[in-house]
Amino acid sequence: MKDVFISIRGRVQVNAEALNMVESVGNYVKHRRIPVIHYKDGEYLSLYVPAVSGESLAHGYQETLSHIAQEMNLPVCKYCKQGIFLKSTNSKVYKASFNAQDVPKNDSELEKSIIKGCVVEDVGGFLFAEGGRSIKRTSNFYVGYMIPVREALEASLLESQLHTRYALGTEFVKEQGGQMIYYVELASAVYGFSFDLDTSYIGRSSFTTSESGGLVVETSEAEKRKEAALTALKEFLMEMKFGAKKTRYLPMHDWESIVVAVSDKVWTVPSPLVKTYIQRAKQKLENVNYNTKLYTYSQEEGESFEKVLSKAFGDALNRIKSQ
Repeated sequence: MKDVFISIRGRVQVNAEALNMVESVGNYVKHRRIPVIHYKDGEYLSLYVPAVSGESLAHGYQETLSHIAQEMNLPVCKYCKQGIFLKSTNSKVYKASFNAQDVPKNDSELEKSIIKGCVVEDVGGFLFAEGGRSIKRTSNFYVGYMIPVREALEASLLESQLHTRYALGTEFVKEQGGQMIYYVELASAVYGFSFDLDTSYIGRSSFTTSESGGLVVETSEAEKRKEAALTALKEFLMEMKFGAKKTRYLPMHDWESIVVAVSDKVWTVPSPLVKTYIQRAKQKLENVNYNTKLYTYSQEEGESFEKVLSKAFGDALNRIKSQ
């Protein structure tokens, strides 16, 4: 069983989306927006642009991972099965998640019991904090905000849409005045996407220095967990399985380009905020290579998006299963 590091950067055009809403002010629901610095005409400008948070993306990936793990008959705790990622935050959550009577007193044993009992917490990390104890497992995947790429910063749009719900013809007309009016902000942008997955600590301890890197589960199960993490990531990308309000604001999206780097050690693809990121990735590969292979997709040329992903993740799975 070998480890693999996956680094993904891409550009995706998303129109009419409400993927990440943050608050309601009266009957007005706001889209997440963040400040960015933009260089133009010899000076730096500050802009507020639409964004999708890393937390939103992480939730979508972990929900996908939960489903894949269950399909593969791997352990998932009670709450992660339901897409509720409380993640062993305290003794009450731990006991309810794993149907346990007690919480292990030893920090190392507590980490091991959580890893054994839930693939999502194994891959996505957790923080148990109670009574002076703080047992932290860092996530094995890393994801950033989706923000508009440099060329699209000033073209990105935020606009509110008026909606009404009618009560006409019912006994609720007097109570609600006939209709309820509300506004939802939507956004359209070309977003940069970034996601890294490191399989080296999946199924292994990481909290105590004396046992860090030691296998917690059988080698065959650790391999199966890594396969689940990769399978979930491929499905997550192909089906855009993240974001809010998709029952009524299902966005129109199209991947413009993507780079998937499959490597034996940490090797990250340069930022997709600049248009030349694919060329920069190839230049980096000429100077730094850990048995690294790049799989690239662009609308202008080459193979389909789905075929590129299939090749990349096929390579990653073969590496994990090799001896």
